[in-house]
Amino acid sequence: MVAQKQHTVARRIEVSGIALHSGKVVRLEILPAAINTGIVFKRVDLPGMPSVLAHVSNIRSTDLNTTIAHGEAKVSTIEHLMAAFAGLGIDNALVKIDGPEVPVMDGSAAPFVDRILAAGISSQDALRRYFVVREAFEFQMGDKWIRVEPADVTRFEMEIDFQSKVIGRQSFGFDMDRESFLEVSGSRTFCHVNDVNAMRKAGLALGGSLDNAVVVSDDEVLNPEGLRHDDEFVRHKLLDCVGDLSLLGAPIVGRVVAYKSGHGLHASFMKAVWAHRHELLAVVEDLGVRRGTGKRAAAVAGAIA
Repeated sequence: MVAQKQHTVARRIEVSGIALHSGKVVRLEILPAAINTGIVFKRVDLPGMPSVLAHVSNIRSTDLNTTIAHGEAKVSTIEHLMAAFAGLGIDNALVKIDGPEVPVMDGSAAPFVDRILAAGISSQDALRRYFVVREAFEFQMGDKWIRVEPADVTRFEMEIDFQSKVIGRQSFGFDMDRESFLEVSGSRTFCHVNDVNAMRKAGLALGGSLDNAVVVSDDEVLNPEGLRHDDEFVRHKLLDCVGDLSLLGAPIVGRVVAYKSGHGLHASFMKAVWAHRHELLAVVEDLGVRRGTGKRAAAVAGAIA
């Protein structure tokens, strides 16, 4: 398989919208970034405009979203934007944001995907690195679990099981490529109507509405337009998984299987993987080399910082 180059956005992108949890209007810009930059968020509303790298080492909270922080730079609800970057193969970007939370848009990654595709994607003069899974690893939290195992492709599989008869038990999976990702990118976040008041009392979901989330009762979907897919719930959970796992810092080549997962499980799993990264992962720039068996993989396997 031919080695792939790193990519960034071709030009500046402007986005504004309501933040899901704070309810405030937030504006952000997505700008091209140099090779090996990664995804960096810059809080332009704070003195000195501090920055935080979107990386597992900077995860600070997973309370109904994924929050990263470094020093004074804190940004929450990054998972849908991160999924858009991962699904479209964006390795490097600078995200200037004037508040502590990424706007929720319609509750999915699709608005970010559409804007990135409209702006264009630029190839850069450096090879992308991949984390090739060397051996299987599973992380459990109660009855929830997530596992990664060797495979020749990047594959995500998700199963959910809710007591709600509207949601119930659903499963979905795909081999990661742009066309397949676009099939899940428009799947929206969701909640039960009984949870809304509890979240708002806790200072969360202040910007939530039927315009940016699927809300269900015990018997039905309350959104007038209904669902975008019969299995939109599991597709959204898979979308969250793609966005969260991109915080490892490079695309995974392997099979990721998750059961009843969420942001907390994703973060704990990634931290465990990162702690054992030298045993579990090989860094390669040539996907013709599999699972750390070639000279190239052996030469760079110790380069995971």
